Amino acid sequence: MKNIVKIIMIVLLIQGCKGQEEKKESMIKADVNYKNKIFQKTYGVVSDKVNNCFEIPDYKTFRNRVLEVYKIDIDKSEFMDIELTLKDYGQVAMKNYKFIIPATSDLPGDPRREKDDPTLINKFDEEASIKICHYNNMIFYNDVGATNWVKSKHPYEMIEIVKEYGYTKNKDWLQFAFSKSKLYEPEELKSFLFDVKCRGEWRGESGDCNTISSLRKDMLDKMIEYGAELSQLSTVANMVSNGKPQMYEEDTEELYAYLMAYCYKAGQSGIIEYLYDTDPKMIEVFRKKDFYGIEDLEDFTDNFYKPQNKRFGISSLGPDPYIAYGVINDPDGYTNLRDGKGTSAKVIKKIKEGEKFGIETNTGEWWIVVTEDGTRGRIHSSRITIVKE
Repeated sequence: MKNIVKIIMIVLLIQGCKGQEEKKESMIKADVNYKNKIFQKTYGVVSDKVNNCFEIPDYKTFRNRVLEVYKIDIDKSEFMDIELTLKDYGQVAMKNYKFIIPATSDLPGDPRREKDDPTLINKFDEEASIKICHYNNMIFYNDVGATNWVKSKHPYEMIEIVKEYGYTKNKDWLQFAFSKSKLYEPEELKSFLFDVKCRGEWRGESGDCNTISSLRKDMLDKMIEYGAELSQLSTVANMVSNGKPQMYEEDTEELYAYLMAYCYKAGQSGIIEYLYDTDPKMIEVFRKKDFYGIEDLEDFTDNFYKPQNKRFGISSLGPDPYIAYGVINDPDGYTNLRDGKGTSAKVIKKIKEGEKFGIETNTGEWWIVVTEDGTRGRIHSSRITIVKE
């Protein structure tokens, strides 16, 4: 008898859960139908005006471009208007009409705003349609005139494509966004370097979601390649290290190490030297990761870096602390002291004719030397004359 009661209870529970799911699905479908009905009524006028200045692409082209630039697959949504950002009133993809409404288009009667009267869409003006057309011509056809118009009138829209969506395949857009942004502020720099998205597929009823961040490694490489302001990269690395692990897709310790290593790639060798001084174990962390494939970082670590208690200048030690001593051999009367191998390495200072320096290593073409004031760097061996073994 007890078993029969248990079976009945289980069946009732299953039916109850099934009923709730069906009710939820019904509510979602009704919401979709209602919004799409309002959408069709209000945006017909917008579509007619946009068609006059923007060549509507076919659906496949539209979907693929939205997926490429905004990282959103519009086929996964039943709505006709699909928000492309976590921000309120950001860019919206018009699925059926095949154009995008930029964030700065404050349209009257916008069905995304429940307080607006949809009938006000009849007041939709020419200026709004021009704004939408220029934006879409830039996105879908990379039109130069439209791009310059957006840069001039609504630069924020172009910056958002890079900062909000992490798009890195257009050099012009990247350089413009980098130059017009306050990358010297850690939070601003972090907003470029990290992609923020919802943990789940959909937002909650309030429109909020539990966010999670992931590093845009391609963005970091582009910022270094195009000479963007990265003086606060180590600050961002520390922000990540001090943050909650659940905030990031990657391991926070690994993220910290990666960002600090890339400080070197960005030309901040002093940061790495300070890191090694304060946290020597980072040397082995980098070594286990093969120095993240960053050129010369292993050489810097093994041959160039000296622990703080072993750094010295010629005048501060005994008579023979080096392999040898030398002076420059250069018809110009000076030689550049560089922070790495090759003539493309950063110039630290100039060593003039007659100045004596110590030689730490004499292997390869670029020797490590130390000047009398304690500055360490590399000089090509052809520019060195040994004066004392």
